[in-house]
Amino acid sequence: MTIRSKTPPLSEDSLASFDWLSTLLHTTDSAYPIGGFAHSGGLEGMVALDHIRTAEDLQHFLHHEVAATLASVELPLLYHGWLATTAEDDGLLQLLDQTSEAVRFAAEQRQASRRLGTQRWSLFTRLQTSRLDPEALQWLDSLGAALPHKHLCIVAGIEAGMLNLPATAAMIAFSHQTVMMVAQAAMKIMRIGQSSVQSLVTEMAMRYPELIAHAKTLDLEDVGTCLPRLDIATAWHETANARMFLS
Repeated sequence: MTIRSKTPPLSEDSLASFDWLSTLLHTTDSAYPIGGFAHSGGLEGMVALDHIRTAEDLQHFLHHEVAATLASVELPLLYHGWLATTAEDDGLLQLLDQTSEAVRFAAEQRQASRRLGTQRWSLFTRLQTSRLDPEALQWLDSLGAALPHKHLCIVAGIEAGMLNLPATAAMIAFSHQTVMMVAQAAMKIMRIGQSSVQSLVTEMAMRYPELIAHAKTLDLEDVGTCLPRLDIATAWHETANARMFLS
């Protein structure tokens, strides 16, 4: 008996519509040096305060705090950033960057997002601008001066919009990067193996369509979360006597 995939093979014409994929893979690869793996996404503080001890605790953290942050903060801001970029609405992009600053409770959360976003912006303007025409480059240059914070999710939305990356694909990639940041940190600060961590990553990947669908329904005034455990753990981590990660 021959076992076949339920998905029909792509034709050459269909494959041509995936020209953007190599760019997305490049900018979201773990070797792309934005500094993500120097951060734990709040996990180190959660472990230090004894909220997370086991794989089950980590699973709950991913499905509660991490998922909520993605669905209600990071992904809607990325999506609105993509929409604003495709409309060349730099005023809205400035508002989005300010909103991203305002909805993060702890100073360390804001600093981490700014640090990662600024590094991604720097790489984008150095490595990807050969793909842009002179008019787009001029707009990008003026936009850079107008965004004081350059939060990571906003930069990811701008990058996707300017490079003609599909919004949903960019949101999936951003979700995976966020989950992998926590997963990599978990193997350094917890008693947990690679197989267990990858099982949790696989579980989370199955939720990306749900999180993205929710994010796309949110207006700007609906962006934000109430996650006291994570906020307190992140604030605690900022002044910890010793730590492995920047956030």
